[in-house]
Amino acid sequence: MSRLMLVFIAALASLAISTAHAQTCTDPHYRWTVKTTLALQGAAATAATPSAMLKWTPLELYHPAPGAHDCTPRADRELTVYAVTGWARSWHIEKAPGDLDWHIELTQGRTTMPGKCVVVEIPDPQYGTIFAKARQDFLDLIVNSKINTNKQIVPPVRVTVVGPALFDAHHRGAKGSGKPPSGHGNCNASDGALWEIHPIYQVTHP
Repeated sequence: MSRLMLVFIAALASLAISTAHAQTCTDPHYRWTVKTTLALQGAAATAATPSAMLKWTPLELYHPAPGAHDCTPRADRELTVYAVTGWARSWHIEKAPGDLDWHIELTQGRTTMPGKCVVVEIPDPQYGTIFAKARQDFLDLIVNSKINTNKQIVPPVRVTVVGPALFDAHHRGAKGSGKPPSGHGNCNASDGALWEIHPIYQVTHP
């Protein structure tokens, strides 16, 4: 199936989600339907790096109002699959009542300041067996490293992750609030740091 067809299918899926969103949103977590989508699986990937991602223009999305659900469909860069190569510096599991994602932080270089990072996430395998394989492949790559008490991977490991981009405005302030990003692991340096690869479909050694 061609990339154009895959993008067309994803766009149709986004339109369907948008229509449903206009009626009601019952996602248990922020933009959960699009965060766990398999619609873009198999699309050709565009090469990218953590430093490039940090320069991407943020979308016009902001933290939802208290108590509100958000099912905003994918748009713009979020419809593109990327192969991002960087150094895995941190890893932890978003435990219940969180979404059970594996939260991984990548930096451009092995010794880049930890705060100059991007987040890439692997959903729970209940949303697709592809995520079980991605998780196992990640574990295989960091098998000779340790996870310290600060959730850092020691020593860091260079990896390539493949999946669609997602702008996680759940960690952004409300529109007009002027609040900086927060709660996004170590990756809160700017609004651009809220770009993620989510979900990850594949993890490999570069």
